[in-house]
Parts: sequence; C-alpha cells; structure tokens
Amino acid sequence: MSRQLVDELFPQLRAQAVLAIEDGWDSLVLDVDGEWIVRIPRREPVREILELEVRLLPELAPALPVPIPRFEHVAEGVRAIAYRKLEGEPVDVSRPSLGAQLGSFLSALHAFPVKRAHELGVTGHDRGWRGRYDAFARGLLERVGGMLGDDRPRAEEMLADYLDDPANFSFEPRLIHADLGPEHNLAHAGELSGVIDWSDTVIGDPALDFAWALNRTPRAFGEAALGAYGSNDPSLRDRALFFHRLAPWYHLHYGIYFDKPEYVESGLAGVRSRLPRPLR
Repeated sequence: MSRQLVDELFPQLRAQAVLAIEDGWDSLVLDVDGEWIVRIPRREPVREILELEVRLLPELAPALPVPIPRFEHVAEGVRAIAYRKLEGEPVDVSRPSLGAQLGSFLSALHAFPVKRAHELGVTGHDRGWRGRYDAFARGLLERVGGMLGDDRPRAEEMLADYLDDPANFSFEPRLIHADLGPEHNLAHAGELSGVIDWSDTVIGDPALDFAWALNRTPRAFGEAALGAYGSNDPSLRDRALFFHRLAPWYHLHYGIYFDKPEYVESGLAGVRSRLPRPLR
C-alpha cells in the first residue's frame, strides 16, 4: 500500500522498496529505496506547517554550515514532499567536536533575519512567548496536579521561577529549530551531516535550542556547543534547563489528550525525574 501511495504521489521516484519509519497522528514518513524520504501530512494543520517548510528551508539552507532537507518534489497542494535522505546516524555525544559543530550551526541559524522569517510565515515571539508557556504548563498542572501528589509544590515552584521572572522574557527573539535532540542531529565520518524535522520551527527564545545539548549530553559536548556558539546571554543556561525540565510535560499532555494511559504513566515519571530538588 505504501509503495502504491508513493507511486501515486511521486511516480518519478520509481519506488521499489518502501519502508514506513513514522506512522503517527501527524504524518506518515516513508523511506524510499534508502535514497528518499517522503512525508505525507495526515491533518490540515500539519499540511500547513509543511507548506511553511517548503517556503522557509530553501532560503535557510544556504545560510547554514550543515545540510538540511531540500524538497526536490512537492505534490500539488503540498499533499506530500520528497527529499533526498541525508546521510548519517544520530549524533555521537561522546565527541565534543560534534558539539562544537552544533554550536556553529546554531549560531548561523539564529542569525537568520527575523524579519524575513516573519515574511515567510514563521510563528513569532510577538504572539506571546510567555503566554503560550503559561497557558500550556499551568493549564496542564491544574489538570494533573492531583496525580503528582507530594511533588506538585516542586512543579509549581519550577513554573513560577520561570514564568514569573520578567528577566526570562527579555531575550532577543531568533529563528529557532525548537526540537533539537539526537534523533534530529545526524553525523557521518566525524562531521555533523544533517539537521532534520523542522516542523516546530518558530521565532522565539534561542535557549530552547540548547535544552538537549546542555542537559542531556556529557559536559564536554554541551560546553563545546556553547563555546562555538559564542553567547554572552547570562541566563541562557537557566532557561535551557527550564525547557529541558518541561519536555516530559508534552509527553504527558499527549497521553491525556489521546487517552493513552501508558503515555500518562511514563510522562508523569519523566516530569518527576526532572523537577528541581525537593523544597527544604
């Protein structure tokens, strides 16, 4: 069935072997002959995001020191896209040199003109960065607070420390990837060889792009990334830590929204594991 779908959308690929590598609520993602990636949005909002990527990525690619997807084929109405598969495996965080390359990549990404990103349709910080996090996190806490039990005060303190401090919202908005993790950073032969999955890109706090690198990798990797980036932002580390701690909340939200108890259970465990140390 997947091969038939690819043949219908992109007959020019002459697909032989088609493997589904993601079959989720948002998209169907197919590996075609180990050479092409085909993404097919399942819902209209996801198609609109893909439409944004079709506008943004061709302008962004020349400004970056690392390859990103280049959509060579776009089905009419942006029903699907196809791009040549980027070479590489999830980045090896034991190599600080790759951290430095990631930092250089982020420096270039965050230098992309915000005005032009706005013109291309990227959602911006001017739509309320604090408001979106307040609504999401405090709204979710109100719903699941009872599940956290004695850990709820720590969750409330974590949110208050970030949301109620105006200094956390004085950053200079930048174009950010907003979902950087090992699965979206590819490396080959000791070089960063690709950054994929741009569906969450937004104009916002550059610290979000450091959440993983500074908190889920060996210290040498994160420090190399920050050093190559060259930031003089004194609170970037603290804000990146908040975004790292908040990540399991999205997992929990997914479980509640789609009534998946296993996600709720693992999400709660993740939330607890990343909360600040207990109040004294």
